Amino acid sequence: MAALLGGFTLVELIAVVAIMAILGSLGVPAFRSLLLNQRLAAASSGFVAALSLARTEAIQRSQKIHVGALDGSNWSSGWAVQAGPEGAMTTLRKFEKLPNGVSIDVELGDGFARGLDYDSNGFSRRAGGSGFGAGCLTLKAESGRRTSIVVSASGRARVCNPDVRGDCGSGVCGSGGK
Repeated sequence: MAALLGGFTLVELIAVVAIMAILGSLGVPAFRSLLLNQRLAAASSGFVAALSLARTEAIQRSQKIHVGALDGSNWSSGWAVQAGPEGAMTTLRKFEKLPNGVSIDVELGDGFARGLDYDSNGFSRRAGGSGFGAGCLTLKAESGRRTSIVVSASGRARVCNPDVRGDCGSGVCGSGGK
């Protein structure tokens, strides 16, 4: 009876700690992948939110609204929604840079190299051009998962998985909208 009340031996404690270490090391890679995929989902939601804001503001203000990268054509540095004429644009909202572990996948889609404009009717246009702005921007996590933000000529943005056959429609991402 006294042995039951005495506690644990050093060997028993070391065995429990070793088992916990093994179980913990098995869970860390899966948790990292989960974290990266959540960052990817948050980044793509942020980009869609920017496009939705731009489209809504364009219709409400009845003027052109621009969505562009903060650092030229590098979307990884963040992006902004801007209103007003060229050269005198005011920033309506800035979005932060992509989180660690998430980057732009330049292999897929054109990435709206110069940005995207919305006209007063809410239609998307290529920045610096007059043609409709259908196209795609693809984000990639270090876990290997990708997500594409596809913008139709009508200005509607949606998120799809470019790795699932048929999910991104008729290959707009694959052809880069070119």
